[in-house]
Amino acid sequence: MCDRPDGPRRGGRLRQACTTTRGRLTVLWVAIFAASLAVANVGIYLAATVAEHKNVDAELRSQAARVSSQIAVVGGRPTYVHGDLPDETRGGFAIELALVDSRQILEQTQDEPLSDPVLRSLATPALRSGQPSLTDFYDARHVHRRAYVAPLATAYNQPAVLVASTSLKGVESTVMLTTGLAAALSLAVLGASTVLVYWMIGRVLSPVRTIANLAESLSERDLHRRVDVKAPDDEVGQLVLTFNRMLDRLENSFAALRSFTADASHELRSPLTLMGTEIEYVLTGRRPARDRERALRVLQQEVRHMTKMVDELLMLARVDAGQLKPAREHLNVFDFVHETTARWLTTAAEKEVNVEVEVPDSGTMLADPSLTRRILDNLIDNAIRHSPTGSRLRIGASRCNGDWSIEVRDQGPGVTAGQRGRVFERFAREDSARVRGRSGGAGLGLPLSRAFARLQGGDLTLVERPGWGAVFQARIAAGSTSAGPPS
Repeated sequence: MCDRPDGPRRGGRLRQACTTTRGRLTVLWVAIFAASLAVANVGIYLAATVAEHKNVDAELRSQAARVSSQIAVVGGRPTYVHGDLPDETRGGFAIELALVDSRQILEQTQDEPLSDPVLRSLATPALRSGQPSLTDFYDARHVHRRAYVAPLATAYNQPAVLVASTSLKGVESTVMLTTGLAAALSLAVLGASTVLVYWMIGRVLSPVRTIANLAESLSERDLHRRVDVKAPDDEVGQLVLTFNRMLDRLENSFAALRSFTADASHELRSPLTLMGTEIEYVLTGRRPARDRERALRVLQQEVRHMTKMVDELLMLARVDAGQLKPAREHLNVFDFVHETTARWLTTAAEKEVNVEVEVPDSGTMLADPSLTRRILDNLIDNAIRHSPTGSRLRIGASRCNGDWSIEVRDQGPGVTAGQRGRVFERFAREDSARVRGRSGGAGLGLPLSRAFARLQGGDLTLVERPGWGAVFQARIAAGSTSAGPPS
């Protein structure tokens, strides 16, 4: 980014974007975790409340049962046989008691804070139903209390109940303390986890930040650079690996583009230079008609060569841009191969090359006539140019796994081992000096033929056949409707 005027500004945007993502993920985590802790704390509060109320109820029932067993009718009224009613359990749990019948308060603990009307309101339901009851209420001092009312089974001539009540302040304090401690611990865990998650997200996003910075700073001169970070074998690691592979493809594409540009420039420069030389020769002085005619023929030959090369370049550009769509038709393989080959018989005869055709008598394939003809023309032209005088050239077609295979074999020198990997590259030729011979092409025929084959779902490959030189096999993918005998 330092070698570009807008590098720091863009780098700042990248850092801000990464920081924003980091912050958003952290906030999302905090929100989810905080909601979970809140639900957990509510659960703790409810569980503590239920547990404490169960303890209170157990203490009230236990104290009421113990005291009720020690109440007898003395002097015509229920009386606690041990004197004053106790105001706490044996374990020190404070409980106020009162004996109540339908007419009056018979007896109560000395520190009973409840008024007579409250006691009567608590006792009335049990006096009428004869069943025990548990009730929450607030006393005159607005203290939250809980009462257990138990009917008494005595020989007293009036129904009577024992009211046992206690304050819930201690229970509520315990519940609040438990909930407060849980909330404080939750806040501590939330804070620690927030810091940890923020750090972990930063570690996870570190390769992404590195990739973003590298992508922002890359130019066509820096495609050799790669993302060099240690990432685990997970989604982030796959992202790093995929990005580096993309850079590999981009580097190869730009290298091919630079080579293509250089080769195209060279191929166009050579004929233009030759044409300029011939024109200058004719224009500088009076030249014989024979020399002028020779110069015009040279110019005509170079114009044809340039026209063909430009046509091939434009066709390759259309293929690369996806603008060329094959128009498939049903072709009779026998007629198609023989008609295409017949147009090259004169050229082959001039070089004394014997052309052989081996094609099934019947069979059709679904292919683009123009594109398939150009494939076969390029292969035959290439084979004739590289065939020695008096040699054979064989053109064959056969079915293979539902596809059609068209082979062109010559008895020329073949393709050297060092050139086999580059034979389908654009402008690739055997001559290292890249000098176009009198009958040589520009090195675009084979790449163009392969492109046409692949447009039709097939391919063009260089294969080995004992006793032959270069053997090119064009496969036209399925689509044939009938087949001749297999070869």
